[in-house]
Amino acid sequence: MIKRNIVTSEDGSKTLRLEDFDESYHSMFGALSESRHIYIGCGFNYLMELLPPQNKISILEVGLGTGLNCLLTALDVKGLKGIEVDYTTVEKYPVTKEEALALDHPSLFENNREEAAGLSMEIHSSPWGIKTNIMPHFSLLKVEDDLIRFIDKEINPNVQKYQFDLIYFDAFAPDIQPELWSADVFRKIFEVTKPGGILVTYSSKGIVKRALREAGFIVSRLKGPKGKRHVLRAVKELL
Repeated sequence: MIKRNIVTSEDGSKTLRLEDFDESYHSMFGALSESRHIYIGCGFNYLMELLPPQNKISILEVGLGTGLNCLLTALDVKGLKGIEVDYTTVEKYPVTKEEALALDHPSLFENNREEAAGLSMEIHSSPWGIKTNIMPHFSLLKVEDDLIRFIDKEINPNVQKYQFDLIYFDAFAPDIQPELWSADVFRKIFEVTKPGGILVTYSSKGIVKRALREAGFIVSRLKGPKGKRHVLRAVKELL
């Protein structure tokens, strides 16, 4: 069991903080603004600019956490035409429904709070291990497992059937979970990334850049949100 408590970040959005580590699930400068900048702005929106008007995309999120990245993605998809999303997320320490309610992320969306509340409930109440349509054109598969086990085809042969357009790499920091930021893990992720697919992450540490490049990705350093100088976007070249 991990001990965590709910805290409020600088932009008013709530997140979780690990009691035994000096680590929060999102930036304390702003949970909502961080997710919007990195995963939606540098990831999802960037991918949408590259795709034709009508397309089906597959997303992998490493660390569902509070569900905020998934919620923001679903709300954005709701406003697009011709886009169908398969969203897979791997989480070892699921947030409870009670924690999700206390985080109260739907309150962050004043103009569509009711819709956000419904989607947030679907995200946190949908069954683990079963692909579920949480809204039209958006399916969610939650995998309760360790990323290393999930991504290893020797342990999980089913991973070979996945091919992702976009990866939200939102694991705990490299100094807390160094095993998840290795070149070996990124190499396995590279194998299930489509040509032209992208990975975005909040960590721009040198060891992360080197591991991504060693795995085969082309890495760019981008301007980060408040409190973070840079973030990374890694691309798998088209064949």
